[in-house]
Amino acid sequence: MANLVRILFKQDTVLKQSPVDASTLPSNKRQKIPVGTLLVLQSYADPSANKNHFRLSLKDVAFHGLSTNWYAFAEHAEITNQPLSTVQTVNDLVSKQQAKDVVTVSAPGGFLKLVFNVDTVIKRAPVAAELLSKSSMQEIPAGTELVLLTSKPDVNKNIKFSLKDSHIKFSLKDVEFNGFNQDWYVFIKHVGIQRLG
Repeated sequence: MANLVRILFKQDTVLKQSPVDASTLPSNKRQKIPVGTLLVLQSYADPSANKNHFRLSLKDVAFHGLSTNWYAFAEHAEITNQPLSTVQTVNDLVSKQQAKDVVTVSAPGGFLKLVFNVDTVIKRAPVAAELLSKSSMQEIPAGTELVLLTSKPDVNKNIKFSLKDSHIKFSLKDVEFNGFNQDWYVFIKHVGIQRLG
């Protein structure tokens, strides 16, 4: 399997359209990124040439409509070059449980992340992508890992996610696509859920 060049965020940070202090930029020129997020890169430039920031071109993913010329403070992230390793899919989890309208994930502590095993799209509705406008979906390349925004675990330390028409419904921590971080759907055979860390 081919190696993927990705950027791993080692702490909560901000992607920026300029290598300057994020507080000086308007909201449409910055994007919050939570610790543990892993994004696939098209290319990147060494931080020594950009005021100690990696200059990034993201593969397929766009924040505020832009996939190129994002900057990440080098101390907050690291570039990795490892082969893609797939994880157990949500579909596999559902096949082992009785309920088919939710998937239950053990979450004894910490955050959960959505791991993308294949190139896919996340959507604002659990329907075929061809039925949606471009503003109602976002391409996500295989190898991406996005941190989930969830409710607190129940007394058994489980978190439940709704399922509809073979799609899992989820919300993202801090990250927005097309202005939304909540109420996204993805096909359950394309992703898995893991504990962060």
